[in-house]
Amino acid sequence: MTGTLLRFVCLGAAILYYVAFATTYLNKKYQKLSLILWCIGIALNGAIVINNWIVNGYMPFVSMYQVLTFLGVTFAMVYVYIRYMHNGLFMKRYFMVSQGVIMTGVFFMAQAAEWHFPPALQSAFFIPHVFSYMISYCLVAVASILTVISFFLKKEQHALYEKGAYNLVLTGFPFMVLGMFLGSLWANECWGNYWQWDNKEVWSLVTVLALTVYLHFRRHARLKKFAPYFVVLAFVFEIITLFFVGMFGGDSMHAYN
Repeated sequence: MTGTLLRFVCLGAAILYYVAFATTYLNKKYQKLSLILWCIGIALNGAIVINNWIVNGYMPFVSMYQVLTFLGVTFAMVYVYIRYMHNGLFMKRYFMVSQGVIMTGVFFMAQAAEWHFPPALQSAFFIPHVFSYMISYCLVAVASILTVISFFLKKEQHALYEKGAYNLVLTGFPFMVLGMFLGSLWANECWGNYWQWDNKEVWSLVTVLALTVYLHFRRHARLKKFAPYFVVLAFVFEIITLFFVGMFGGDSMHAYN
């Protein structure tokens, strides 16, 4: 696909995600339409991923453009698990709108499907490291949305959303820790050291620690009321790790992201 066509496909996916999200608030008879629109949006999103994969000949995880495009599809994959393992049907609309936000961001990026594959990324740890973080980022993002919304809900709904956020974090936390572990193995392979206190490494650790505090506080009767704030903080740290370190990383070894 040309850059212009990729941009239009990206815009189409974003619009379909938003419309599918809005349709979930209509009568039940429109829910099938919402699902159809969502599936078409995922198909368009997936078409960009496949194009990037074919053009480059490797898993499209190298540039931020490639990562975010794949992240859009990852939200849908993660939702399928949450839907059936944690009764997460009510979370569907928040996965949809998250995908819309991601693809809106991708729309404004340079549609450069072809990308140089740096030697540092040519490692067996590369794909599982990035994919583990993608899964955890999706789950923490939606968990933070549920948490913020829960602040404004009445008791019964509040409990539902709080429990939903907890299930998402429980599912995502191991993937985030796994991503960090694989990253340390990769760092040792490339740079001869498991941990360099690099900007991105530090912010990744801060994110994990925020979720650790959340999980501990939630099991403590007197501290439980403070726990939700750490989910929101973890999401803020996640954004810093994913975007701002890459853009303003200075001499960071991860600045190529």
